[in-house]
Amino acid sequence: MRIDPVLKEELKQYLLKKTSDDQKPRVVIRAAYKLSAEEIESLKKRIQLLNKAEIIVEESSDILAGFTIQFDSSVIDLSLNSELLSLEHTLYETA
Repeated sequence: MRIDPVLKEELKQYLLKKTSDDQKPRVVIRAAYKLSAEEIESLKKRIQLLNKAEIIVEESSDILAGFTIQFDSSVIDLSLNSELLSLEHTLYETA
């Protein structure tokens, strides 16, 4: 099977653009409620990665309180859900 050279070049350019260093990383913040601009600015002051990123804020009914920050394959989980799970595991291990 032969790949069309034009299509191959377009794909190459697309992949180079997607992996270039000057493209902003995409960060998804999920919270129990819609975060205000002030709250997002506060997060930017504490987490330097957010200053250079495209930030997408999502409301999630799965989160009781707090938020999660996802970038690439990493997740920073600062939600009440994770704290409760941690407590559950601690109680289970000590019982």
